Amino acid sequence: MTAKSRYDYLSSERTQFLDEAKKAADLTLPYLIRGNEESTKGMRNLPTPWQSVGAKGVVTLASKLMLALLPVQTSFFKLQVDENQLGEEFGPEVKSELDLSFAKIERIILESIAASSDRVVVHQALQHLVVSGNALIYMGKEALKMYPLNRYVIERDGDGNVLEIITKEKIAKKLIENQVPEILQNYDSVVDGEEEEDNQECDIYTHVTRDNNRYIWHQELYDQVIPKSSGKAPVDATPWIPLRFNSVDGEDYGRGRIGQFLGDLKSL
Repeated sequence: MTAKSRYDYLSSERTQFLDEAKKAADLTLPYLIRGNEESTKGMRNLPTPWQSVGAKGVVTLASKLMLALLPVQTSFFKLQVDENQLGEEFGPEVKSELDLSFAKIERIILESIAASSDRVVVHQALQHLVVSGNALIYMGKEALKMYPLNRYVIERDGDGNVLEIITKEKIAKKLIENQVPEILQNYDSVVDGEEEEDNQECDIYTHVTRDNNRYIWHQELYDQVIPKSSGKAPVDATPWIPLRFNSVDGEDYGRGRIGQFLGDLKSL
């Protein structure tokens, strides 16, 4: 089964959660969740709520969570060695040298986070968590990437463990024509009569599956696997992080904070 067909199949399970997220976004920040997955150039005509209480609540809560997770100019973690693992032959001088080295590593990590766009991506993910209850973060080698609920599907087991993730994103053909020339040529020859404007972008699916104690993934374009797009990682060190604000037993997706106050926001 191709990634596209599997994505379409799992989308039916996501429909109810996506509809609820759209209702929550319409009363708070409408641009967070769109009604469909199609990309449109230019600014869309989004509904404007008759109150700003919901938007203020989302921004305030996301900002407070942001400061709790990534405080400014403060280390939110500490590296230290277990003294029981050092042994008696290592004296206090060795421990002090290790503490200095760990403190230097902490500063390097904090400086790296400050120089990157990680805070922007995390804050965006927190807003989606408050409104829709779901967000997917991919930790790339260079930067973080966030997928909203309308760009991915997920399947979990009864304990909430992730079994499968499929993302969908639109990419301009000009950006990948040198990497996958054969796939694009074969497809363009089939749809030669299609209008040129509708044939400038293509959908790339990233299929992540669990294989025992690791996750493996690859990317597909027009139902064909993209060369050199495969990857794997242990379960406890996977770069794919699907987040949920409130989890309900037996459900693949989470519930947002706004869903608990829809009645008040509708009344306002």
